[in-house]
Amino acid sequence: MGMKNKIFVIPYIDQKISFWEEISDSFGESIKEVYFPIMDDKIGTGRPKQPDKYLNEFLKSGILPVSVLINPIILSRPVNEISTSICDKIKYYQDNFNLKGITLTSLTLAEIIKTKFPDLNIIASTLMEIQNEEQLIMLGDVFDTLVPSNRVIRNMNTLRTLRRKFKGQIRIMVNESCVSSCVFRTQHFYEMSNPSIIYPESLCHDLLKKHPWLRLTGSWILPQHLDLFEGLYDEIKLSGRISLQQPEHYFRVLGSYIDKQLLLPHEIGGGPASVNIPMNIEREFYKYTLQCKKNCTNCSVCSDYWNQRNNHE
Repeated sequence: MGMKNKIFVIPYIDQKISFWEEISDSFGESIKEVYFPIMDDKIGTGRPKQPDKYLNEFLKSGILPVSVLINPIILSRPVNEISTSICDKIKYYQDNFNLKGITLTSLTLAEIIKTKFPDLNIIASTLMEIQNEEQLIMLGDVFDTLVPSNRVIRNMNTLRTLRRKFKGQIRIMVNESCVSSCVFRTQHFYEMSNPSIIYPESLCHDLLKKHPWLRLTGSWILPQHLDLFEGLYDEIKLSGRISLQQPEHYFRVLGSYIDKQLLLPHEIGGGPASVNIPMNIEREFYKYTLQCKKNCTNCSVCSDYWNQRNNHE
């Protein structure tokens, strides 16, 4: 069943080797790589520090190819002050583990790494917020793979433009549920990657309490709706370093995306902005949100949809 070509990029969660052996045995034909954060507290990776008790054991096992994340939304230091130590660590990973790629938010750092490690896949993080042709010109030919901004996942025309204009691979993130136009996003990701903030909060909580229907506009794609994006991507990235830490949940979500089995939006591990109640999303409604021009101030389709299902499901 499902896709048997290696297009899925999945998060590392801190589990024993037996978990990863089961992942490989069950889904290995579909998995391109497992991504993990660079092990350096001074750099940051866009999320709070995660457990890593079993990380070295997993990396040494070579069970699945891996890629490393160096993608805080803001680098803590100028690139010329940190690039040498970062490159030393990349060299260690390349020499000792099955390292295939690096996800970055800094164009300058990417240029340095590409020169030193030409065989590695250089990936533009979704946190670079790439969403138009002008930005593609700025990127030049540094990046081999692009993860578009979450702001355009529900904008089919923009996705088509990025697909047509970007020369490399397009990797879409399917289960991050941030509201696509969230005004808190930059500050939220800064706080999540700041080691001095132990328990970063969701900054959109009050907004979503006031306008809960905005949860329906998040940047998620359910497994059963992936076919609507045919031709617009080469690879699929599953988020969930935090939200998919339970092995059973991880296994179910990954399997459902690979085999295009039905999931409700609250089941995909999308984080605090997810649809937080069980709610079936009809195909026609989801298709409408891909083409609706986002004139939310003059439209009540999503709010009516939310209210009707919240009252009856």
